Amino acid sequence: MDKSKFQPARLIPVTGIKGAQDQERRATSALLAVFRIVPDLAWSLLKEVKPQKGQIESFIEPEFKTGNKTIRPDGLLITTRGKNQWSALIEVKTGKNELDLQQLTSYLDLCRDNSIDCLITISNQVLNASGGHPTKGIDQRKLKSTKLIHLSWLRVITDCLILSEHDGVEDLEQDQVLSELIRFLQSDASGASEFNDMGPSWTEVRDALKSDTITRPTEELNEVVARYESLTRYAALTMSARLGVTAKEVVPSLAKKDYKKHLNQSSQSTIKTKELVGAINVPGAASQLSMRVDLSSGILHCEFELDAPQDRKNKPRITWILTQLKKAPGETLVRWSYKRARVSESPHSLTDLRDKTYEFELDNSREIQSFKIELVGKMGTKRSSGKGSFIDSVVDLYEKTYGEVLQPIRPWTKPAPKLSESVKDLIPEIEGQLD
Repeated sequence: MDKSKFQPARLIPVTGIKGAQDQERRATSALLAVFRIVPDLAWSLLKEVKPQKGQIESFIEPEFKTGNKTIRPDGLLITTRGKNQWSALIEVKTGKNELDLQQLTSYLDLCRDNSIDCLITISNQVLNASGGHPTKGIDQRKLKSTKLIHLSWLRVITDCLILSEHDGVEDLEQDQVLSELIRFLQSDASGASEFNDMGPSWTEVRDALKSDTITRPTEELNEVVARYESLTRYAALTMSARLGVTAKEVVPSLAKKDYKKHLNQSSQSTIKTKELVGAINVPGAASQLSMRVDLSSGILHCEFELDAPQDRKNKPRITWILTQLKKAPGETLVRWSYKRARVSESPHSLTDLRDKTYEFELDNSREIQSFKIELVGKMGTKRSSGKGSFIDSVVDLYEKTYGEVLQPIRPWTKPAPKLSESVKDLIPEIEGQLD
């Protein structure tokens, strides 16, 4: 019997999904069912709200009576440990469908009236730098008694992959169930998708910045800046899935305090420099990765900085950085900064610096304080994901710079102090000393 052409039975099938409503029901049911079987996934995704860890119960489309109306959220999650209980309503959107303010408001009221601790929303909307909920206009007074958190489907898939591929699941059945959920969510039919669009204003704003026709922040420019921040978070999540650690975008403090002011300042900076900027911090890496998108030239700059060793002269410091970068591609650019210098020196390619006949200038009257390492790439122009897209060009350069350049580097640390051979006793004995 030739089984190669047979379709294997699936725990969570993707066949038979007819539309958005079917997608939402199946995605909700699949995720909440896996929470019961693989509770570590639930604790990982919900750690922000610190749920009561214990036995998990999950339900889809529970009905609640409020006045003359029946409200039916997508799901309900309950955890119980002894006499303590924690609960959350779940609202899910798939595909391009966005969360609805009126719907969320009614669910927050439902949480308050039924002593439900939390409202969890899940959609393909990725959080921006503020970390705030993607739905605008939520009445903050309703959050005094109920917590509200948002998970993107990308975040759900990332945590699944970290748990499955890196942390590991010891129980074989749990591992198989988790793998089925990953396969389902990664299918186009599930409606769970990655960050795949820079928005309708992308091309217009990009071209306007290049031609100097934008002179002040506009709603369209603010949208592009906000989406670029979401793209940085998306890049961090994709790196997290591959690395098994939680890589995070670097968020300015102002973005959390006053996001509108932060967005306005970022837009003004973009007009002035014609650059979009972002950064990612990877735990354990020698430095954080920064990305500069030069919209005027169409060039991406992914870079990081390293402190130079302080226990040697300038030429050995250059030797040290070349040793650190021995596996990096030849097109990697290296520049250094002297102490108290306002700007870095001109860049040199690794190919040139590795050539023993290559000559470069060193000012030995000043000490090299730091190095800046950089890879450049061509910026994609298409607004959506795929070949030739801006999104893919940014993510690919982040991953290349980390994997081929930053990952093997070990930062210089000051050597431990050595015991002196000349000083052995605090009070040396004096020959002939009187008793």
